Amino acid sequence: MSSEPKRFNPRKPPRREGKLHRLAPRLAQRPGPLHAVIDHARTLERLNRRIQRALPEEMRGQWQLARLDEAEMVVVAGSSAWATRLRYLSRALQDAAERLAGLRPERVTVRVAPSASSPRRLQGPDALSEAASATLRSAAASSEDPRLREALERLASRGRGGD
Repeated sequence: MSSEPKRFNPRKPPRREGKLHRLAPRLAQRPGPLHAVIDHARTLERLNRRIQRALPEEMRGQWQLARLDEAEMVVVAGSSAWATRLRYLSRALQDAAERLAGLRPERVTVRVAPSASSPRRLQGPDALSEAASATLRSAAASSEDPRLREALERLASRGRGGD
């Protein structure tokens, strides 16, 4: 064996881990509806890569092809900003589909589905009711521990009336 590190070969991507990646080739070999679904997904992925290259470079990787047939081409963008740009490029998407897949969809539909890795904004807690704030203030007033009293007063100040 050689002691040289493995080099990246773009024609043979690194092996993916996980049960699905090990099962998919076996499932695809069996005839039946699952075989057809896997073939369709692979065809869409191949077309997705080819059509991505037909658009401007800054658009690559910002959307995915979800459906392509004579009636409709559905693409899913990662944000509303990319979706707007894709809507402006709908004629280019139709031209690319016709050139690369041999069919021209009648319309292009762009949907927005943020990627799972995009950070979500957390919503803060709702304001406390007047009754809850009054109860917390009462508890703070009767507390002998100054740190606990201060914490309870801070919580009570989150009431609708605030201080």
